[in-house]
Amino acid sequence: MKKIETLIVVVGLGLFAVVVSKIGCAAALAELGKVWIAIPLLVVLSVVRLLLQTQSWRIALNAEGLDSSVFELVGIRMASQSMGYLSVLGPAVSEPMKIKLLGNNWRSATTATIVDSGVYWFSSALVGIAGCIAAALVLARSQYSATILAICALFVACAGLLLRKKPLLATLVELLSGRAPSWLKKGADLEQQMRNFREQHPGALQRMVYIGLACQLLLLAEATTVILLAKVPAHVLSILGIEAIVRITKMTSGWIPARIGADEGGAVAAFVAFGFAPSAGLMLALARRSRDLLWCVVGLSWLAWNSHRARKDRILREAV
Repeated sequence: MKKIETLIVVVGLGLFAVVVSKIGCAAALAELGKVWIAIPLLVVLSVVRLLLQTQSWRIALNAEGLDSSVFELVGIRMASQSMGYLSVLGPAVSEPMKIKLLGNNWRSATTATIVDSGVYWFSSALVGIAGCIAAALVLARSQYSATILAICALFVACAGLLLRKKPLLATLVELLSGRAPSWLKKGADLEQQMRNFREQHPGALQRMVYIGLACQLLLLAEATTVILLAKVPAHVLSILGIEAIVRITKMTSGWIPARIGADEGGAVAAFVAFGFAPSAGLMLALARRSRDLLWCVVGLSWLAWNSHRARKDRILREAV
């Protein structure tokens, strides 16, 4: 497994080198100098988004009868996202880690955590649809229009699955009957729990959707901030389209540790597609990467502190 991870990192670094070589070392270094101006602004926007995401998660947990402090939830979120960001498995690591670190009732914590993630993905899909439509309008006569429309259809399909009233996995379990694997049955049970949450707590779910949409607006504000600093003459439709392409890159490259090279390549490709300087795309990617790595330091530091505290408490209990 370590050999595979190392190989993936090497490939990512190679992709990053290709991106820099296409832009030019001088232009890349110039954009790297501008990144330091954007990072503080992105950190402020990220802090607000982090607090909103945490509040959404807390609403879901409270609806399931679980209570945790905001400080604890912020630490858990940052630690789990850091591990997912740096790992090959991405969300497959971060989501279970959130549930484990909560240390509460496993079933209720799982339902609340998955519902919170599902709401965020739904709001992200809505912005993705808007971005693809915007990109299709701007690039209507370009070679990218058909691809963008196909991706838009994929976003619509994903959003439709999240809104689907009839359980999908339960239907598959029924079709397979006794041949259904255990993991599919567990997935169907979890899906039913999520649907029960929607029926039992419509007010909480509505608040979570509003918070999710606010988080998406903050992500757009990040892109807008960097674009303004780079003095790129982009309008609202272009910003939406760029963010949609960048988001697609993140979704498809989550298996690369820290998405090395993929973020830069996706951002540069997005800016080039809209006729802007590729160096501005590199600036956006590097600014966000610097912010993400800063959060990784904070998240992993919290994880180390929390582990030390838990170990110390366990020793004290055993001594008593």
